[in-house]
Amino acid sequence: MYNTRWEMRPVVYGIALYFFLAPLDCYAIGGIGSILRLIALVPLGLQLLEFRNLYLKVNGLLVCMALFWYLALVSIFFSVNPDRSVKSVTTLTMNYLLIVLLGMTRSYNSREISFLQKAMLYGSWLTVFFTVIFSDLSEGGRLSARIGEMTQDQNYINGYFLYAFSYHWDCFFRRRKWMHLVGALVLLGVELLTGSRGALLAFGVCFLFHLFLLLQKSRNPVRNMLIMIAVILALAGSVAFAIQRMPQSVSMRFTLEYLLEKGTIGRVEIWGYLWSHFVDSSGLRMLFGNGYGTTMDVNQMNGMAAHNLYMDNLTTLGIAGVSVQVMMQLIVIYWLGKYKQWALLGCYLGMLGMCMSLSLLAYKPIWNVMIMALIVSGKAVQSKNAEVVGKRLVLS
Repeated sequence: MYNTRWEMRPVVYGIALYFFLAPLDCYAIGGIGSILRLIALVPLGLQLLEFRNLYLKVNGLLVCMALFWYLALVSIFFSVNPDRSVKSVTTLTMNYLLIVLLGMTRSYNSREISFLQKAMLYGSWLTVFFTVIFSDLSEGGRLSARIGEMTQDQNYINGYFLYAFSYHWDCFFRRRKWMHLVGALVLLGVELLTGSRGALLAFGVCFLFHLFLLLQKSRNPVRNMLIMIAVILALAGSVAFAIQRMPQSVSMRFTLEYLLEKGTIGRVEIWGYLWSHFVDSSGLRMLFGNGYGTTMDVNQMNGMAAHNLYMDNLTTLGIAGVSVQVMMQLIVIYWLGKYKQWALLGCYLGMLGMCMSLSLLAYKPIWNVMIMALIVSGKAVQSKNAEVVGKRLVLS
């Protein structure tokens, strides 16, 4: 498979377009569905045009994905709502095919990987543009990107620019360029204006990860400590400045009084109900769940989603499904850490934080980070184990 160090192939431009336009995922066209579904056909088509040069890289993540998909597929036959499970498995299949075809069927070089990461960065800022310019302030002044009748949920929209937040912290702590600190603070301000506390947790996890990396650098611990103190003060000041100037209906969501009164808006009650249902289930239901995508059928308390990815998969695919899910996440974390992709890793850890309060079953930002993890790990394997023979790359 031909792959020079600096060559840029057409499929890379297709993937970059998909990453850049990811925030359009919530916008639909007639009965076709999400606009992003149509955009995904571009990189898939360009990839398949070179089907003779494609190969399947078998690795731990592929094995876990296949096992998770198999559990979801089989669950249809004992699902409490087979029709809903079929629809959920169909969505899962489409997402997994996209990940496999774009991330596991060829190797990408350094220039291509850098180009794709820039596309994710620019896509993050495109999300901010949509959020600010096309915002619907009808929900008490909270920012939420809206075009026509279609609106992106305030909790979900933040994940689409979480990569930029992680990228700017990574660049600031490594290069000491203050424009990256400004960029990170602007993104934090936009997040606060959406009023999403779950997303704020994700941003906090991401920031703490980069702060941890800074403290691990032992070349100049005193300087690093001073930088850390200055950054924390800047963050505290920026948050206070933003909260004082945002609508009261938004700022009150971050007050202690509001948290004590509203708590988690019923999330804890849902988790408690689903956990009780799980404990009272038969052994087979505890092990394999009630059918993929059936949380709202199981939750007869209010018919809502679990608002927690782990509780959702525990309900639908049981202990087996959650175990495979966690294994997939650990593999992605291991790869990104091993190959020192700190911006991607900070973003991914933040998204896992979002998973604690949201059921991110088909969340494109998480899938995109998984694609990049596969691409990065594939490039590293190529550099270590591959040799170029003529114009064909042969993996040993």
